[in-house]
Amino acid sequence: MSVNINETLDKMVRDKQMTYMDAILKYTNDVDCEIEMVAKMLNKQIKDKIEAEAYELNMMKDRSSKLPL
Repeated sequence: MSVNINETLDKMVRDKQMTYMDAILKYTNDVDCEIEMVAKMLNKQIKDKIEAEAYELNMMKDRSSKLPL
């Protein structure tokens, strides 16, 4: 039986009202695997959602580069 990590994470986010970052941490703890291993298996859609969460939480710098004036 193959587990689709992307579907599992989507279901966790929907059902448990958590962020994708929290869902990944919970998933890796539940199945006892490394975050890096899961990161390689994520599709672009989930990676984009995680990036949006990070921007929203000010964990990443703004995408646009601004010249100092």
